[in-house]
Amino acid sequence: MTEKKVTNIMHTLMFIGVAISLVGVGLILFTNIATSGASGVAVIAGLIAGGLFLSVPAKLYLTFQLMKKNDEKLRARRQREQELNEVFAAQNESR
Repeated sequence: MTEKKVTNIMHTLMFIGVAISLVGVGLILFTNIATSGASGVAVIAGLIAGGLFLSVPAKLYLTFQLMKKNDEKLRARRQREQELNEVFAAQNESR
């Protein structure tokens, strides 16, 4: 599986997780299921926990991918700067 495909799957999981959490919060705000007893509270807690369970690992993975790409860009920039410094040093020595 390519990195692009995994990233798209993680974005989808994160979206689904946030949606499930929002359904749980919506049940709290717009219905009286929370006052119907322990089973209502358990349903709401299960929805919010399930949504967080789906979204948090996806966010972690995407953050690590972003850090990896930034590190690669920084490493390439430092290498280009080092090569330019070597070229300038060689030019200054030949003068």
